[in-house]
Amino acid sequence: MESSERKRLLDLAENDFQLKKLYTDHIDYEARLQRLSRKRYLTVDEELEEKKLKVRKLRGKEKMMQRLESAASA
Repeated sequence: MESSERKRLLDLAENDFQLKKLYTDHIDYEARLQRLSRKRYLTVDEELEEKKLKVRKLRGKEKMMQRLESAASA
């Protein structure tokens, strides 16, 4: 996410609870993924968690971008 998009997102999130939740979840998923990536080996459960986190992060980002686009066209 570019810094200009992040700034617009944070500005909109001040008045949009759902957008703020999507953003905080996105940050949380990224932190958890980074924690997993620092491990040399992942257990089967950790590999599954990593895949689920990547999917959730991507879906959340798509939703955030849709909200940004709809706010820009409004």
